[in-house]
Amino acid sequence: MKFDPTYDYGSSDLTVEENNVYWKFGELITNLVTLSSPAERQVEIIGIGACTDEMAMDFETYFTLSFQQYCKYELMDSESLDKLKQLDSFFEERSGDKSPAFWDNSLLDTNPEWEIVREEAKTILEMMGMQDLRIEFERTEEYETIGSIKRITMQSTKTRLIRKNGG
Repeated sequence: MKFDPTYDYGSSDLTVEENNVYWKFGELITNLVTLSSPAERQVEIIGIGACTDEMAMDFETYFTLSFQQYCKYELMDSESLDKLKQLDSFFEERSGDKSPAFWDNSLLDTNPEWEIVREEAKTILEMMGMQDLRIEFERTEEYETIGSIKRITMQSTKTRLIRKNGG
């Protein structure tokens, strides 16, 4: 089986290791497309919450914790792996209290370090031959109203990758 970033591996039997690895790799590609997007699109894709934290946590989940499986299934070459490890180090160097401005959502569109992340993610996608992808998503939100206050109680976002040319 060859990996297809536009296929919904989440609908396959994820107890089969190969399907599970392909699903996680698809989530990594989705994360890289998000990371490579302009700030306003990143916020739109992530939705309510700490956009900067969410993107970094997704990267950790779908790259840092899983890259050995991707190598086993030959989903990336050594150059892409090295570039992804560099991006992982970039996030790690700013984790915790090391760089509060980096994690400030209000600075996502003006902090030059996030522009570095966007450019690095674009480069990685190009290296993997996946620069022609964009994200479509459907979002469901539920709210509760207490008195005059309306607050969100649930947000669910279903993403899918499609080719920019529609094909």
